[in-house]
Amino acid sequence: MGAAADVPVLIVAEWDDLPGVAHGFFGRRGGVGHGPLGSLNVSAAVGDDPDVVAENWRRAGARFGGTRWLRMRQVHGDRVARVSAIDDVPGEADGLITAAAGAALAVLTADCVPLLAVAPAAGAIMALHAGWRGTLAGIAIAGLREAQSWLGIEPSQWRFALGPAIDGCCYEVESHIGEQLLRRWGGMADAWQPAGMHGQLDLRAANRRLLVDAGVPDAQIWTIGPCTACHSDEFFSHRRSGGRAGRQLSAIGLTP
Repeated sequence: MGAAADVPVLIVAEWDDLPGVAHGFFGRRGGVGHGPLGSLNVSAAVGDDPDVVAENWRRAGARFGGTRWLRMRQVHGDRVARVSAIDDVPGEADGLITAAAGAALAVLTADCVPLLAVAPAAGAIMALHAGWRGTLAGIAIAGLREAQSWLGIEPSQWRFALGPAIDGCCYEVESHIGEQLLRRWGGMADAWQPAGMHGQLDLRAANRRLLVDAGVPDAQIWTIGPCTACHSDEFFSHRRSGGRAGRQLSAIGLTP
């Protein structure tokens, strides 16, 4: 895996011919790192060699030629930042929206759900980060509302892809988290399976339900890639690694 062109990436096949749109869900392979953070870690905040991180960004960026990375400081909240131009600085946020040509929106994860979205008729894209806190806060709903308020884009215009994340098979959480989710957002039988003081939470199923309830047609939502904990040889998993994990990149861009 020496060349940038060899970096493995997952895509939504139905999006591959959208003019002016590049996207991809990367894993942990195809970079230059070694050890528990090897090899395609793109986070400078987990103790990796800065030169390795920079080279990994360069390799992933080959798919997004001519665009500029827009990155947020993810804080597990529900703020969605508007990106008006490619030199904007989003700051703390867990979502980005833009219609600016040349912008590539990035999400870093290691079990949380990366949500990439495109509204082709409006020429807009969105990227969201949803762990259990962001899911409970309704980051998916916040993204749709921000897009409608700012750009006038109806939820039905969006196409969403939910990338590799920890699934219910591997994600046990305390029961109060699932109970809060049900109280705030209603029925989530496909996402929350209680078992006494704990339960199994499927973050992708929960976010799909939120999107559908908000008006995104189910047929316009794709689930891409496997459970990160089940496939920790291919994807970084914070839970499977005991907290010693890199971060993989998911991104969508509007090519200039």
